[in-house]
Amino acid sequence: MNTAPNFEQLIVESIKGLPQQYLSEVADFVLFLRHRVVEHQPYDVHSIQQELSTLDAREQQHLEDEFADFYQRFPSA
Repeated sequence: MNTAPNFEQLIVESIKGLPQQYLSEVADFVLFLRHRVVEHQPYDVHSIQQELSTLDAREQQHLEDEFADFYQRFPSA
């Protein structure tokens, strides 16, 4: 018998019925934790390339436009 708690289910059940203000705080905290975990992991170039390969032409152009002058806007120190 598996007695390990199912934390995802516990969280989902525990937030049901909370007022919107508190749900917002929960969401902020979850995003903070996710950022902290991702920040400490090295980049997985293969996964990034795979995800980028699924973009359509319009999305690709948007990214190109967004990063066109990246180094001018954000010069390294």
